[in-house]
Amino acid sequence: MPKRFTEEEKTAAVKKYESGYTAESVSTEYGISRSTLYTWRKQLQPDSRGQIPRKQYLMERELQRLRIENQIYRESGCCPTSPLDSRLEAIHRLKDRYSIHSLCRVLDVNRATFYHHKFRSSETTQLEEQDAILKPLILEIFQNSSGRFGARRIRVKLLQAGHIVSERRVGRLMKELKISSKGSSPRINSANDRQYQYYPNKLKRKFLSAAPNVTWVSDITYARVGHDFLYLCVVIDLYSRKVISYSISEYIDTALVKQAFLDAFHSRDIPENLTFHSDQGTQYTSFEFRHLLKHLGVSQSFSAPGSPHDNAVAESFFASIKKEDFRRNFYKTEEEFREAVAKYIEFYNDYRPHQRLGSLTPNQAEAEYYSSFLETETIAPTNFQNDDE
Repeated sequence: MPKRFTEEEKTAAVKKYESGYTAESVSTEYGISRSTLYTWRKQLQPDSRGQIPRKQYLMERELQRLRIENQIYRESGCCPTSPLDSRLEAIHRLKDRYSIHSLCRVLDVNRATFYHHKFRSSETTQLEEQDAILKPLILEIFQNSSGRFGARRIRVKLLQAGHIVSERRVGRLMKELKISSKGSSPRINSANDRQYQYYPNKLKRKFLSAAPNVTWVSDITYARVGHDFLYLCVVIDLYSRKVISYSISEYIDTALVKQAFLDAFHSRDIPENLTFHSDQGTQYTSFEFRHLLKHLGVSQSFSAPGSPHDNAVAESFFASIKKEDFRRNFYKTEEEFREAVAKYIEFYNDYRPHQRLGSLTPNQAEAEYYSSFLETETIAPTNFQNDDE
């Protein structure tokens, strides 16, 4: 392959010839023919305007190259730092207007990469076809959860619908759909300096119950509504983790927990041998509330002071509603807040899969329990032989 000479080398050879060296000696030194040397000399001779044709030619060619590059940048909508797929798509789109060499150079794409992309099979893979099916399902579940579900719970819903998919894949598709479930505000804690007296903890962190209406747990939290705060008290059945009642008030007093308890007590047909667990807040330890539970035959249990893990089920529900609702929205009025709480509790009981329940919802867990209970009772009794016969 012949050697390519730079403009500096050509100029040096011509100057050497013009300084007195013979054409033969200069040609031998640079390894060129004498005709080439003469051509270089002609190219470097100024014209009548004092301009050197070779330099003018090179400048014009460089100017043309820069113009083409600017046009490619403008029409492609890409730059060398853009995603590779975007650059390849731009080259495909502009390849009939500009040379592949110029397009690849300007957009910093290896020509081998472009040709591989051009001639490879354009048929979608089986994975891409499955992704196209899963994406609208994932988006539908995410929207049905009001944006609360992450990859784990969306995967549970997909499995229930018969779609076998990993949590990692759901996460990847959520990222491609640009959806995510995130909390925002930090949790606010408050301290209570009152002196506690001894109250028994009958639950002792045994959070598994054999049947509904055996143990209920309760707690209180608050949320900012407008420029004020409202208090929310819930009662949860430990068997199904179902929120069976709640009450909302601008006052954190005994009336708040009393209303929540009585609503639950009557909606569950006045259960017997019931244990009611809570923290040692003054609302739960007041004479009025304790006298009510004693009168109804309900055994009361309390968490130890400063031990939120003793009431972990209620704390877990509050963590969910804060992350998935309170911290995502701002409520201007009490009516807005009450409507939001009602919708969330309905969503929590009837749609949100619970890990502790084997990914069933609380309503599904109770329905399965009563269904199996009825099946047991409807089994025909065995005909036993009389011992006297």
